[in-house]
Amino acid sequence: MPLPAPTTNAVRPSSRNRSVNSPISSPPGSSNPRQRRIARPLEPGLEPGLVASPCSVPHRDDKEQDMNRRTLAAALTAATVALAASCGGAPEVPGVDDQNTEGGGGGLKLGLLLPYTGQYSWVGENVEEAVRPLVEQINEAGGIGGQKITLVRGDTEGTVDAGVLAARKLANVDRVAAFIGPTSLSFAGVRQVVVDTGTPMISPTAGTVELDQAGKQLFHRTVPSDSLGGRAIARALTQPGSYLGGRPYKRVALMVGDAPALVSFRDPIEQAMRDYGTTLATTVSYNVDKASYRSEVGRVLRQNPDMIILVGQPADSAKIMRQARESGYGGGWFVTQDQTNADYVELAGADVVEGVYGLQEAEAAPNLRDQFAETIDEELDIFQANSYDAINVTALAMYAAQKAEGRVTRELIDTHVVEVANPEDGDTVVTGFEDGKKAIDAGEGLDYQGLSGPVDFDDYGNITSPLTIMQVRDGKFAEAATIEADALR
Repeated sequence: MPLPAPTTNAVRPSSRNRSVNSPISSPPGSSNPRQRRIARPLEPGLEPGLVASPCSVPHRDDKEQDMNRRTLAAALTAATVALAASCGGAPEVPGVDDQNTEGGGGGLKLGLLLPYTGQYSWVGENVEEAVRPLVEQINEAGGIGGQKITLVRGDTEGTVDAGVLAARKLANVDRVAAFIGPTSLSFAGVRQVVVDTGTPMISPTAGTVELDQAGKQLFHRTVPSDSLGGRAIARALTQPGSYLGGRPYKRVALMVGDAPALVSFRDPIEQAMRDYGTTLATTVSYNVDKASYRSEVGRVLRQNPDMIILVGQPADSAKIMRQARESGYGGGWFVTQDQTNADYVELAGADVVEGVYGLQEAEAAPNLRDQFAETIDEELDIFQANSYDAINVTALAMYAAQKAEGRVTRELIDTHVVEVANPEDGDTVVTGFEDGKKAIDAGEGLDYQGLSGPVDFDDYGNITSPLTIMQVRDGKFAEAATIEADALR
């Protein structure tokens, strides 16, 4: 479906109903408030700590909206490649000198390598809403050795190709010190740019299993892997007495959309079910963005499941659940993080999702969470706790490098990330940049514990955290049980 032309006076479709700096609008005909995009003018004005890209790809006009998908995609890809090449972001550009991560006007830049247009523009919006006030606080506290941090947007559009171009431009032209991002949608392409340019990344959004062992340097994330989520779902279904109120499920089916970010769940769920002694009744893959899923639903229901694990985009998942219900299905459902929220209940209908199980990260540090919610003037949305931790860990690594070496480089940031996050005996527990800075100044080691809980990276930059099983009760998701991290190893 072609995306709408941008508007400058749209109201954000949110239950919070508050104004934001970048107004957005929902795609026509979409009832899903998460399928939204930031509508920005072609040359947005600079916000505090935010740099406009000098090589913007023009928004699509009405004539382009009438083009078919394939023609439009080809035109945009060609235009993007040409623009990136003119800005120095072409594939042939080599990695930059690691010693020079300062912009021409001084200061340190962090690249927000996230989707700002397209179906997943809400991800970039959510992350930026969380990190912008944190960067302002860090700068007000003196920045990194007197250098202020500036955020630079790199719009991945939620695709591999656009992600590669955005990453190259951020690394080679903007010369950012590190990436915050990308998402699972773009990681397959961004991975090589990270390696080629030596630019460390901390992603608050990418659960993809491709990141599980991407490398022992440069790659980090503050969100659990999909492999952990897959094991959590399998653990709950194979030990229902501990997590699901005791009802046993004997015939479990799996439905997975064919988008990369969704497929990432398939193998972990299948493997974990086998590990826990249960074989799935069937696995059915389906194409995303279809008008109807009656054929796929029929294939699943012929296996007589009493539970269906559904890994899909919210709009597709709502269609599948409704059509399964219309076909007489009365069994259970288990969904992943994208659907475990109030927006999805509203989208699918409370009567359709009543009793549905979902998955989300266990909430940590409730007092700290409340304080941060006051800072951003709203309840925390998806990926915002992870973003809080990604920025703080990155900034503390930068500060530790400056303190120890008198300079900040990509290599030094990568070296100090684990140092400021992972605990050793006698380390000082810190929950943000300010107390972390004080501990570094005092010569103390750090044990960073943030909104995601303890951020302890393994050899490949992954974290292991507890996950909460949620269930829709009386039209709202409520906590059913928590699966501790040790049970998922």
